[in-house]
Amino acid sequence: MAFRNKQRMNKAIMIMILLLLSKLVYGQEEAVEKPEPPAFKMFRAEENYSYLRDKETNLYETDYFDVIKFISLDKNKNVNLSLGGEIRIRLEYFNNRKWTEEDEFFYSQRLNLHANFNLGKYVRIFGELYHGLVSSEEEVTQSDQLDVHQGFIALRIPIHDTHNLDIRFGRQEMALGSARLLGLREGPNIRRTYDMGRVIYTQKSTKLEVFYGKEVKPEFGVFDNDFSLFNSSSMNPELWGLYSQFKIKKDIGNIELYYLGFRTPTSFYNDATGKDKRHTVGLRRFGKIGKSWRYNTEIIAQFGETGSKNVTAWAFETDWHYMFYKMKLQPELGLKLDVMSGDKENGDDQIQTFNPMFTNPAYFSLAATIAPVNLIEYHPSVSLKPTEKIKIYIEWASFYRFSKNDGVYSPPRFLAREGQTTDERFIGHQFGLKYEFEIDRHLSFDLDLSYFIAGDFLKNSGQAENIFHLAPTLSYKF
Repeated sequence: MAFRNKQRMNKAIMIMILLLLSKLVYGQEEAVEKPEPPAFKMFRAEENYSYLRDKETNLYETDYFDVIKFISLDKNKNVNLSLGGEIRIRLEYFNNRKWTEEDEFFYSQRLNLHANFNLGKYVRIFGELYHGLVSSEEEVTQSDQLDVHQGFIALRIPIHDTHNLDIRFGRQEMALGSARLLGLREGPNIRRTYDMGRVIYTQKSTKLEVFYGKEVKPEFGVFDNDFSLFNSSSMNPELWGLYSQFKIKKDIGNIELYYLGFRTPTSFYNDATGKDKRHTVGLRRFGKIGKSWRYNTEIIAQFGETGSKNVTAWAFETDWHYMFYKMKLQPELGLKLDVMSGDKENGDDQIQTFNPMFTNPAYFSLAATIAPVNLIEYHPSVSLKPTEKIKIYIEWASFYRFSKNDGVYSPPRFLAREGQTTDERFIGHQFGLKYEFEIDRHLSFDLDLSYFIAGDFLKNSGQAENIFHLAPTLSYKF
């Protein structure tokens, strides 16, 4: 009997040891296999932290900010609050800014706090406060002591299992496509936002959107960025449009088809000034071919009126990248060609100058030297990934005027140099380098460097100093 009891005891001990070991192994596997939470999105209003609703089923690692990412306000956890923000500091140095013997060094900081309040499954309110400080008085779009950067209400109407209709009204950020015409303006200290109404229909890979709004012009004080959507006398540029994104069955990639309307009381081009009203239609194809190829091609046509002149303008872009994903540094080679129309003849009643509307100022580089207007651009590049946390991007761009009778423009659409003083087309070369280091999920460091070599057009039309620009940036998101 004692022998049997001893056997049973040994067996029970072995079972307990095996259970304990399996528990430890399972726990270790769980700790190893659990990925870190999803990366913060460029549009913070689109983040979703519903995975924190139940700690037992949370598939991600614990983050020390989880406590403020899903704050339940009712028993069923359908009413909840999520908080977040960013602290960004940047130094910028220009040598020979705007091709003149003007050097500039300044500091900027951006602090923003946001709250996403879910009132059940179908209604939410999103608000975001911005503080922007810059040490240079000339950087008019980068300073704002304190203001409402975003504040909108969103209503979701489920139509079917995979069909949704979203209605948004209020102050909000928006960008479409490749940011050629509607960009976020992430480079400068204050991002672009609109007072706007939007209706968005989504169904799997299909998206349809209708919108009308006005760009918010940042002032410098406290809560002085007026809501201008219903103010007929405001000078804020207007935007309206219809945007679609869809896939064709058995076709590679995605398609965007859109119409955009634009109106501003004042515009200044080489051969036209005054009220500018544009109608823009565009077609974009983009996507991947296999694991290595990535492409983006866009065709745009514009018509309307600027001052007393009729507008017929256009733009074309093709951008191809090939990644050697099996190689150690995963090098990716890129080649981009941009062509934007310019005015053919001075003094007539027509203008062919392309208007990039709300383009990203850093479309060609963070230095924001040239806008995509009256331009031919040839742009090879290479990117490398030494580690999972580090990415290095190197580019060489060459710029030419499309029309000899039109000038050179700076972002977003300002005439920087008149065009009729010389027949030279070549504007210059630009070398660029970007170093990105994701220190952890919250903290990142970027370094942007560019060097612009002035070409014959600049040399024959005024000052033509080579431009050096350096901008280190540190960002902490939560």
